[in-house]
Amino acid sequence: MSVGIGILLLVIGAIFTFAIDVDLHWLNVTAIGAILMLAGVAELVITLLVWNRRRHRTAVTQREVYRGGEPTVVTERRSVNDADPGQRGPGGSVRAPGPEHRA
Repeated sequence: MSVGIGILLLVIGAIFTFAIDVDLHWLNVTAIGAILMLAGVAELVITLLVWNRRRHRTAVTQREVYRGGEPTVVTERRSVNDADPGQRGPGGSVRAPGPEHRA
């Protein structure tokens, strides 16, 4: 929806800037159009940044490994961009591997 709002602001701003030729001494229609176009571009950039940030997920797995009789905590971090359907939990969240996936 934010992409649609950004495009709408761009279109309305372009109409105000380039298509409307009105001379009002108290309102500069060209400036209003430029401001709307800048707001539309800003909306599109912010939306794309937010979408891009959501795509990068990190799955963290911690487990204890016994080496030489002493427990060591091993933390594994991995980037999950397109996890297989078995790794997805309710609502699309990434689940940590269960006991069947552990080595």
